[in-house]
Amino acid sequence: MRGKIIGSSLGSMLGPWGAAIGAAIGHFMVDRKAPAAQRKLVMRFLAVMAGALHDIACCDGRYTPAKCDVIRSLLHGANAQLGHPLEASQLALLINGTSHVDHGITRLAERVCGHRQLGCEALSWLWQIASNDGDLSANEQGLIAHFIHHAGVSPADAQDVAEHFMPHPHGQAPGQSDWRSACDTLGVSYTASREEVKRAYRTLSQKYHPDKHTGLDPDIKALTAEKFAQIKRAYDLLVAGGANN
Repeated sequence: MRGKIIGSSLGSMLGPWGAAIGAAIGHFMVDRKAPAAQRKLVMRFLAVMAGALHDIACCDGRYTPAKCDVIRSLLHGANAQLGHPLEASQLALLINGTSHVDHGITRLAERVCGHRQLGCEALSWLWQIASNDGDLSANEQGLIAHFIHHAGVSPADAQDVAEHFMPHPHGQAPGQSDWRSACDTLGVSYTASREEVKRAYRTLSQKYHPDKHTGLDPDIKALTAEKFAQIKRAYDLLVAGGANN
């Protein structure tokens, strides 16, 4: 039970699968072990997680500062929500030494295999890194497919996770940069829910809708009309593309 309590708030740092994943991690890694073994198991999981994130970040030869920031954020969040098994100095060493963890993707897959929710959440971590630069490389796709196979993630679950990062509005696959640009236009996060998108659209529509500016100079009206058109295009892409429900 202690593990479920520790893990239940993991949803604040995890992806679309929410707090239920935290309970799964807590139960999987903590409840089944004696106290001394609990800490070691959690620390090992964090190390394997770090190695897997480094693998996906480097596989296309573009280990950017932005990817490093995502890795740092995920590991800090996981460490905090799992009860700080690593002290700040230890966590820093882990982050700086991610490249020393061999076969991170495979080892992470093996650790989550048989735990559906945890497998899906781990897959979402990999997607967060792979989609960070807006261009999914063949190497990144290969590692994601490798993880899916070895973790036993079902095709339906793999597709569900992927759709949070690579939406397909109108049956087409727009560039990730299009999706991100639409989110930026509406001022919502890249994992915003459908309701958050709709709420942002309503707020901006009230400000930029042409009916609100009928008495303005024609040039100003044209600018606001173009702004509203951008907002509408962004809304249509995000909603049709399946913003998180």
